[in-house]
Amino acid sequence: MAFIPATAPFGERASPVLSADNPTPDRHIVIDLLRRAAPLIGLTPPIIATLDAMISCLPPKRKHHTVFASNATLTFRRNGISDRTIRRHVLVLQEAGLLTRHDSPNRKRFTKTNSQAGTMLRFGFDLSPLYKQLPQIAALAADATAQQEQIAYIKTKIRAVANELVSQDPNHPDGTQALRLLRRKLTLEACENLLADLDTAPLPAEHTDTGTIKMSAADSQNVRHHHNSNKEHIDKEEPPAHTDQLPLSVPELLASCPEAGQYALRKIESFADVIAHARSLAPMIGIDDRTYQTAQDHIGPLATATTIWAMMQFYDRIKKAGAYFRAITIGSKSEGFDPVRLIRQLAASHDLRANNCPRTT
Repeated sequence: MAFIPATAPFGERASPVLSADNPTPDRHIVIDLLRRAAPLIGLTPPIIATLDAMISCLPPKRKHHTVFASNATLTFRRNGISDRTIRRHVLVLQEAGLLTRHDSPNRKRFTKTNSQAGTMLRFGFDLSPLYKQLPQIAALAADATAQQEQIAYIKTKIRAVANELVSQDPNHPDGTQALRLLRRKLTLEACENLLADLDTAPLPAEHTDTGTIKMSAADSQNVRHHHNSNKEHIDKEEPPAHTDQLPLSVPELLASCPEAGQYALRKIESFADVIAHARSLAPMIGIDDRTYQTAQDHIGPLATATTIWAMMQFYDRIKKAGAYFRAITIGSKSEGFDPVRLIRQLAASHDLRANNCPRTT
């Protein structure tokens, strides 16, 4: 609770994250990432709801991330929880490194401006640490989602084996015990150990998803007339073949799409780094895992990743990033879409702006 003033320039901030051309991620995107990453961060739903109330007090277009709302306002936006609970949640967010508290001498939250010096003091809850760590939180959210999918998959195998054992012997100790434990919230390690304890029982057959059957001139007539009973895919064209090679170098991508590169937590040296970074960027601009995976199956991992990189460059001009991404990768505008051509157009626009800049002597 020490008196720690925060000094900031009165004019425009130089940070590209807060510029008018590169707005911060929408509030619902930030909260969705936090909710998905919560198991790995250690935040509970009530604490995330308090943070959501704080973010709701920030204007959409701003040059800072400081919340000036009083505890009474935050209590109202949290449907009447106690002031003590608000203080406890703030302390947890501070310890998690997502919030910095700047207290004024009278503990009020406000801004004091020095117009002559062009500086100001902001007293309140500074959420800058949260926005700086969004790429890391996005990566944790992806890891947590994959972990939950793995847990659900192993639980299904355990339930299948346990049901088989109980159907043969209603009092089977391992089967009944496994079904009881499945009612609890289990970690991935606990699920794997539980499945290992049932290794004497027959496991259900596992199949590899081989994707769509492709037809060629050398195939037999039966293959040519293969019928898919899933109506969703009837009369649709076969996904185009793709490779993981694009006529584009990593330095060319970094030069054409600097906005995406500035969020990287490590140096981008290979296309594997490009793909990994795109996976963490996608949730930040409102593209869910299912849409991303579908696009990846359709045009390939590298083409999907470079599309994300390109979109980050003109994200401020896209009204709905998720809908736009679906349209150009798997939707109505996907026919003939080439992410390399888009990236090179961005590079050409950079060169054009550079050539139009007035020279100084």
